[in-house]
Amino acid sequence: MKVRANGWLLVCAALSLWGLTGCAGTGGGTPGPQASSGSSGATPVTSAAAGPPLSARALQSIALTGDDVPGNRGVSADERAHTDSKSTFPPVSDSSCEKLLNALGAGDASAVVDQVFNWKGSIWAGGGTLASYAGTDAETAFARVRTSLPACHDYSGVGFTGKYTAHLAPETIPRLGDESIAFRITVPVKQGSGLRSGRRVSVRNEQHILVRVGGVTAHFTMLDMDHEGHFPLALIRKEVARMTQAQHR
Repeated sequence: MKVRANGWLLVCAALSLWGLTGCAGTGGGTPGPQASSGSSGATPVTSAAAGPPLSARALQSIALTGDDVPGNRGVSADERAHTDSKSTFPPVSDSSCEKLLNALGAGDASAVVDQVFNWKGSIWAGGGTLASYAGTDAETAFARVRTSLPACHDYSGVGFTGKYTAHLAPETIPRLGDESIAFRITVPVKQGSGLRSGRRVSVRNEQHILVRVGGVTAHFTMLDMDHEGHFPLALIRKEVARMTQAQHR
């Protein structure tokens, strides 16, 4: 997969650090009356696909663009080749975490489009992945994440930057789409000898939000260092509306 921008490189390295496959081409809001999280127990909406899965071209047509993101420095939406959905890294230390991370990678999807959101005033880019599935495969993929989340807490693995240890914790968000889930992954990162004292340990912090609408899932990531960033909920709601409309034409 070609690296075309600094934002792409940052998101790519971050997702690979967690062990996610298919390197992403990688604002909270006021909670609504019905919240959803990894352990909320909310009943998912079952909605079998009424037709064939959306193509990559159709996913690109509903992807968020620069016009949707005020003051951005660039937004991309690139089709992912099937060969880019396979991880070359060994499994992480915890099988539940490995199952969750694999499901997020959307390797079983019929078509995938990866996005990078270069926020104005930030060196850290946000990421997005739209994936369409045949039949009820989207529900199956989402269920793998939902059922693995309660058992996944701490794990170790190997990424582009070498060995790492990570901590995963669920978050509560407003209900989005047919079902939604959110969690945060933090990884201690020791600065190299050329940076400050060389002994300072920062924390790489990434929010993950996964939403399903019918046979399409949307995975949003917000990357930051020593700070809990939140992917803007207004943008997620806009994407959910487009996912819904695209499957009811």
